[in-house]
Amino acid sequence: MSKSRHPYLTATLGDAALQLPPELAQPLEAAFAAANEAPSPITLRNCLYTIALGDAADGQPWSGPVNATGTATAAARRDRSAAGLVALLELYHANERVRVDGEENEDIGDGAREGLMLACRGLAEYVALQARVGS
Repeated sequence: MSKSRHPYLTATLGDAALQLPPELAQPLEAAFAAANEAPSPITLRNCLYTIALGDAADGQPWSGPVNATGTATAAARRDRSAAGLVALLELYHANERVRVDGEENEDIGDGAREGLMLACRGLAEYVALQARVGS
């Protein structure tokens, strides 16, 4: 008897697992295998590895739709960039309110304001580029 290519899937579905196309069987097998592994300890190395795999803005692996290999990482990067852009714009907006109506000693100054604007432009350009590449 030969060893199954998808032992977890075969254990769950029996012979029906043999009828699944590879593009469906492989991710299901990986999910079953991951569910049966001991959780990784929270270390700097493990966190960096998880981040490099393409976590979304909420810190979790990308769970949205994916059409091809690698699109989950690209979608997660777009998601993080868009969330970062929103956060920077909220900070910039709050600073503008302080600059116009607040106390002078609460203003972050022209240099920091310029830095926020440049960061927003850079992230917006990246998101736009990734949206064109990803579509």
